[in-house]
Amino acid sequence: MGTPFWRTMPGALGEAARRHPPELATFDRHGRRLDEVRFVPAYHRLMRLGLEGGYAALPWQGGPGGQVAHAALVYLMTQVEPGLCCPMTMTYAAVPALEAGADLAALWRPRLISGLYDPSTIAVGGKAGATLGMAMTEKQGGSDLRGSSTVAVRDGEDWRLTGHKWFCSAPMSDGFLTLARTDAGLSCFLVPRWLPDGSRNAIRLMRLKDKMGNRANASAEIEYEGAWAQMLGEEGQGSARSCGWCTTRGSTPPWHRRG
Repeated sequence: MGTPFWRTMPGALGEAARRHPPELATFDRHGRRLDEVRFVPAYHRLMRLGLEGGYAALPWQGGPGGQVAHAALVYLMTQVEPGLCCPMTMTYAAVPALEAGADLAALWRPRLISGLYDPSTIAVGGKAGATLGMAMTEKQGGSDLRGSSTVAVRDGEDWRLTGHKWFCSAPMSDGFLTLARTDAGLSCFLVPRWLPDGSRNAIRLMRLKDKMGNRANASAEIEYEGAWAQMLGEEGQGSARSCGWCTTRGSTPPWHRRG
């Protein structure tokens, strides 16, 4: 959070990210699925500056004043481009949620708090830094997550998800915290964009939202077509688990408004 960090963050980067919003590449020229969100270079520069400055990492690295430093970074980042705060805040809020799953935490937590930005489209095991998004809202439920209809079925020790999410925050992330129904009720899952073997997971980006604000950041409608997922926490405890994420994530917007 030192002086060099902020000296390299001119408002021109934020202006470029706002004027040139992200674009969705659904297919390649051969008709094969891509499901990638593409950004202008200014977006990646701001993401790198924010994450390397400790936006998502400082509160969880054990040092004194981590949450205060995070709040200061949110306040300052908002001056440049508040839309960029969304993917970094999702990542910040996901870290304590991973405490519910030791194996998932061992893989993801070191990468979420590494202070590194790696936008490459590869499996998380091959990356030094990673981000996590969230996909909760469905058409019929809105903010009432109890109305979620996405279904999860067993696949050995893991799960397969089928359904849709009407609003996915930060769809370019390396994975997503999401909710789906099992026989025991609404449960929490982590769905990676890329499978451990390097192939694409069955997460379809259907379209990007056309928003009046927050345009530098992408928000998407997505569909799970048998997407591979791992459960986070206990089966049937998804509603309680999601409240924890939202509480952590919700600590950030007041600093946006102050900015």
